[in-house]
Parts: sequence; C-alpha cells; structure tokens
Amino acid sequence: MEENQAKNKKVVIVVVAIVVVLAVAILIGLGAVISDVAQKQILSEEIEKINQTSQVDTEIKTSGKYAEVEKVLKDYVIEYQSIAKEMQNQYQNEKFTTILSADNYKNDGPDFVESKKLIADTRAKGEEVKTRLAEMASNEYKQKRADDNGLTGKYKDLFVDSIQFEQEIKQVDSTIDSVNNYLSKIEDVFNYLTENKNSWKVNGGKVEFNEMSQVTKYNSLLTLVNIASQKLK
Repeated sequence: MEENQAKNKKVVIVVVAIVVVLAVAILIGLGAVISDVAQKQILSEEIEKINQTSQVDTEIKTSGKYAEVEKVLKDYVIEYQSIAKEMQNQYQNEKFTTILSADNYKNDGPDFVESKKLIADTRAKGEEVKTRLAEMASNEYKQKRADDNGLTGKYKDLFVDSIQFEQEIKQVDSTIDSVNNYLSKIEDVFNYLTENKNSWKVNGGKVEFNEMSQVTKYNSLLTLVNIASQKLK
C-alpha cells in the first residue's frame, strides 16, 4: 500500500515537473516571439524615419540579429545617398551660372573647349550615377550585400525586401534626362558659335553678329535653352 502511494507520488511529481518545464518553455518561446516582434517594429520605425526625412540616424536602435540588419541597411542607404550627392554636386557647379555669359564667350570662345568639357563631364557623371544606382537597386546586388554581411534566412529577406528605391531611381533618371537635355541645348549654342566663329564678336558685354539671320538663329537656340531649363525646376 505504502509502496503504491510512493509510486503515485513520484508520478505526480514527474507530471508536475513536466508541466512546469512545458510552461517555462512556452513562456520562453512567447518571450522570444514578443522580443522578435518588438525588434522588427523598431526596425520598421527606423526605416519609416528614413523614408519620411531622408535622414539616416547611424545609432543602432535594435539588438541581436536585427541590429545587424539595421546596420547593413543604414550603411546601404548612406552609400546610395552619397552617390546621388555626387551627381548633385556636379550639377551645382558654379561655372554653369556664367556658361552663357559674354565673359565666358570672350574667355573660352570661339571653340569653347573648357565649356564643352564641363558639359561632357557633367553628362558622363549623370550616366555613371544612373548606372550605379540601378545596380544598387537590383535584387542581385542586395542579396550579395546581405551575403557579404552574413545575413541569412529571414534576416536576409528582411534586408532585401525593406529596400525599395524604384520610385526614387525613376525620379533620379528623370532628373538626369532633363539635365542632359538642358546640356545638349547649351552645347547646340556653342556648336553654332564655333561653326560661325568669324561671324560674331563680344562687344561691350554683348554678342554681335554680322547678319540678322544669325541673330535670329542664335536667339532661337537660347530660347530652347530656356525651355529646357524650365523643366529642371
């Protein structure tokens, strides 16, 4: 009788122990799920801040594997922005403010070697930026970036899926195309002046031509420059 009671007591203790272990395991698992959701939410908030402000807070707000994802993602965005900044700096060259001035005509004409080089360099930088950003936006590039930084599984997918720059790249491409069109119109002016180098001169800060038809053609080219410039705003 006592032996049976001892066995029953052992069974009860074992059952209770199993239940406690299961309860602890469930709580641990639940805690891990809650933590995972919380970290993912923090990362989503950081991504949203970048989307809203275009500013990258380099401080890492998440922890664990999510911190690795956040670091790789922010480094990616900073690199993307730095490439776009290169294009912006090229377009903001102060020489463009005086490129069609009488002083530039006098100093760089009639062949406009320096002016044409500036146009060519600016156009080349735009195309370079367009190519590099398109490469960065490709899934192949993003997946390689994830692999190079040790992101695997859902963390790799999270990084790849969080970066969607298609609309931004369309805007950049549109801007580059508009700038290239503007540059081509300026280039047309220089080409015309070079082709007719013996028919014009700078006098008192103004450009003078030998024939009225040349004035008309020159003014029409400047009009096209102005139309192209309006599309940059």
